[in-house]
Amino acid sequence: GTTQEVRDETRRRIEDLAPGGGFIFAPIHVIQAEVPPENIMAWWEVLQEYGAY
Repeated sequence: GTTQEVRDETRRRIEDLAPGGGFIFAPIHVIQAEVPPENIMAWWEVLQEYGAY
C-alpha cells in the first residue's frame, strides 16, 4: 500500500485495540523484504505519535 494507507491502518488499529490497555503493537516475526522503507518509517512514526497510552 501507500504510505498514507500504512499511516491510516496503523492509527486505526491503535484506536481499535489500545483502549483498556494491554495492547502491544509489534510486527509479526519479520518485515518482508518487499516492503518499501518509507512504509516502515510511516508505521514507526504513527506508532511513536499515537502508540503511547
